Amino acid sequence: MSGWTEEQLAEHYRRLKQPPETPEPAAEAPKDLRPEWMIEAECTRLLEEDGWRALRTDPVSDRGRGKGFGELGMADHLYLRYWRWSENSAWQADVLWVEFKSANGKPKKHQLEWHAKERARGSLTWIAGVDFPASVRGFWSHYRASGLLRNKEAQ
Repeated sequence: MSGWTEEQLAEHYRRLKQPPETPEPAAEAPKDLRPEWMIEAECTRLLEEDGWRALRTDPVSDRGRGKGFGELGMADHLYLRYWRWSENSAWQADVLWVEFKSANGKPKKHQLEWHAKERARGSLTWIAGVDFPASVRGFWSHYRASGLLRNKEAQ
């Protein structure tokens, strides 16, 4: 999003309903006692049903053997969804980074820093327990309110 004016960037955030600054922690909701991996799997399933492609990041793998993708603090998942305005227009993509946490999980300093940098670049990033309650219900409620939901039957 380089080359955008401040007004264009502000409009971008207004359209996504996400302010560029780090939000306050999400309001408390009933605790979802499932582990992080279960919440992540269910939220990923819901997003895939709404047309997203899910890519799991693995930034702490053994790079010496060529394993791993990412940077320290990078979100757990990158979600992509491709679309066009019209048949004659160029393809575009929605991009969403999500860091999942269990109800008892807290993001680490380097994760918060990574998200802050990406948000400053214009990226849409969400952190469980910060942007939405750390549960499937909390995620889905936040997603529906974001304006990104395409499958209106899933509401």
